[in-house]
Amino acid sequence: MNVSTSLLNRETLAANSAVGKVRAYRVERGQWLQQTELKSNLVVFEWAAIVSKLLTTGDSRYRIGGMYLEFENVASPGATVSIPTYDRTRSSAYYQSLSSHASRDYLRVPLIATQLLSEGAGLTDNQSVFFARSSGVVGVHGKPFAAANNSTIFGAALVAYPNRTDASQDMIFSSYYLDPTDQQQKLASSQIGLEWRLTLQ
Repeated sequence: MNVSTSLLNRETLAANSAVGKVRAYRVERGQWLQQTELKSNLVVFEWAAIVSKLLTTGDSRYRIGGMYLEFENVASPGATVSIPTYDRTRSSAYYQSLSSHASRDYLRVPLIATQLLSEGAGLTDNQSVFFARSSGVVGVHGKPFAAANNSTIFGAALVAYPNRTDASQDMIFSSYYLDPTDQQQKLASSQIGLEWRLTLQ
């Protein structure tokens, strides 16, 4: 099998086997207030490595452990962030590279809840739902995350944490960027939550 055919088969497998959608919330006093509609994410190549670990060795460290919430400290309230170019080769290396960015960073947050649903009849369309929200006052690389800094969440990733104390070992299942009109600015009175729906067919 040539490389191009192999790549095509991998693309088709992911498109047919794993799809996801994400929506954002504002979390105030324990209430989740929906801010956006469900919109499609991008399942990246590392999803197969995550699932392979779970299916072969049964290593529970490769379960989805949390999310990355990517933010930028913008110049003024309401300013939007330019979305970077990305594709299915996205990995945790991108997030590590943000250490050299002047104003971007990310929060590495745990899941706060999960659900297992079944959309289809019988054995088809099994759906897992993951919830996480912003927390803390600094990103992984030390940049402030606060309303006073106009911190704006504009992207996210669904992540397996094989070693919770070592972000360099993290593996990305899927990645997502909010449309400019959907980007979420941190407010002093609330946090930002994400609901991530993952359907396996």
